[in-house]
Amino acid sequence: MEVSFSRLQLIFLLLLSLGISNHVLIIPHLIQAAGRDAWISIIVAYLVLIGWSVILYVILRSMRTSPLDSWLIERIGKFGSRIVTGGLAFYLLIAGTLIIFDTVKNINIYFLPHTPNLVITLTFILLSYNAARSGLKTLIYLSAALLPLVWILGFGVSSMTMSSKDYGMLYPVFTEGILPDIRGGAIVFGGSMDLLIILLLQYKLKKPLNYGTLFVLLTILIGLIMGPTIGATAAFGPFQAGNMRFPAFEQWRLVMLGRQISHVDFLAVFQLMSGSVLRTALIIHLVSETLGGRSIKPIFRQSLMLSVTAIMSLPTLMELSDILVQKLIHNYFYTYSLWFGIIITGILLAAVCLPKKKKGGKANESVT
Repeated sequence: MEVSFSRLQLIFLLLLSLGISNHVLIIPHLIQAAGRDAWISIIVAYLVLIGWSVILYVILRSMRTSPLDSWLIERIGKFGSRIVTGGLAFYLLIAGTLIIFDTVKNINIYFLPHTPNLVITLTFILLSYNAARSGLKTLIYLSAALLPLVWILGFGVSSMTMSSKDYGMLYPVFTEGILPDIRGGAIVFGGSMDLLIILLLQYKLKKPLNYGTLFVLLTILIGLIMGPTIGATAAFGPFQAGNMRFPAFEQWRLVMLGRQISHVDFLAVFQLMSGSVLRTALIIHLVSETLGGRSIKPIFRQSLMLSVTAIMSLPTLMELSDILVQKLIHNYFYTYSLWFGIIITGILLAAVCLPKKKKGGKANESVT
């Protein structure tokens, strides 16, 4: 019998695995796009995302405890189901590729500049693969153990750098007009499409998600963007923060413990690796399950996981130009993520309105 999880356990997993994207991937591109108004862009995106979350909840309420593919087959057939689930798998594959690339680049820049890229990459992906191979139950328990420590460190760096920040840097707003704010809002919205992962996980819950849980999850994830964005802008200014590769990480370099202890930014590695390993492992698990099906034999599942891991690691192993990758992310990834999320949400909302396909003259029963 498959193990079911509570809503709280799922929230812990999603906060740790999705929150690292908000910290590492989104913030530098957001500040580049919106500058001083980056925090305004987050508020704008949050208001739009609240409306989108209502639509997502309508879809989740219709699915209840049915797996996404089974629910789709009942309404739009196998072909339509394969298109939607294949699109989600492709999106996750790209997201996994980016988190591996950024994590390895972060470690290479700040901590192991003389260590071969191959060694760093293989170490990281082997950790992630083994976590994914252990199953979702292991990922859930890991997130429950690690998230409190990650949050303590996050609140710690925020409080210990207060004296180094000038919140007057956040003003005046709208100095460049409204367009930068819209572009920044689009980046936040596109990056928040990670929440579609819930569609692949809800059937593993003891009870379907309610809207209150979804709203709290969305609000906390947006808070994980807002906090470091305001902190980086107040600490370094909008122009310098926009030129930094990892502005959230740079705040650790401002931390001093008394007068004698500095350079405690090694603690950020714990935060980075906790989120990155969990995120990569979850993506490997979900992509292999989505492409291979839930009833696939263990040996084939392991082979599929290895293939997914290898594909996501290729750009990092090939040592693609970081400047090129960041340009692709900034110019294309968030825009296409936004449109992908809108299209997928539209298709699923249409499927909610469609009656179940009949078989043998009787409507199919919902999978419970």
